[in-house]
Amino acid sequence: MDLVTEQRLARRAAMLQTAREMIAEVGYEAVTVRDLADRCRVSVPTVYNQFGGKDGLLGEAIEDHFGGVLDGVPLTQADAGFDRLLMIVDQIALQLRTMSAFHRRLLEALGSLDNTTAVQQRVAIQLSVAFERELVTMAGRRQLAAWITALLVAEQMTAACINAAVMWSSPMLSDASLAPYMQFSTGMILLGVVRGQPQEMLKERVEAAQKQLLRERRRLRGAAARARKRTG
Repeated sequence: MDLVTEQRLARRAAMLQTAREMIAEVGYEAVTVRDLADRCRVSVPTVYNQFGGKDGLLGEAIEDHFGGVLDGVPLTQADAGFDRLLMIVDQIALQLRTMSAFHRRLLEALGSLDNTTAVQQRVAIQLSVAFERELVTMAGRRQLAAWITALLVAEQMTAACINAAVMWSSPMLSDASLAPYMQFSTGMILLGVVRGQPQEMLKERVEAAQKQLLRERRRLRGAAARARKRTG
């Protein structure tokens, strides 16, 4: 890679990171092209030339972020198939909590703005493809029921993860409940189709997640009861 190309890619990466920071600070809708250009230290025409405008830049920043999660070191180090399938779920939950301000703002925008629909679809496809790849590997090892289609299981797992993320951002789920909720909901989908040793491991994972969820539910109900007594 020549120096000019390297510098161009570095500047592009810096612009994507700046865009993510701005979403976390003020929300998707409040970011303007002028603000983006000023923070990125480029001209407004540069934003349009490279990304087609605000939605193009913010959309690519979002996709780049989720692509980085799916291509991150923890996943590449996990064994392909069952182990990596579960690791994807765990990494999604971890990233949501690690960059909570960014993700809460982002989920708020994705749920309310029509101009983010295409971004939502592309991110969902990214995740579904990642799940499907590991499920196909499992099928090749006879760890999935012969009648099941990996694509449809992957789509169900994707929907479960998105639902958990939306509930967490609302916030219907506490931070402590996010990971076990994702583990439980995706695990329940998989239990009906996984075969062999992974099935036993999956049962243990789902049972552990259920215990965590119930423990957190009791904690929250106890806290709510104490709050009612104080105000009553």
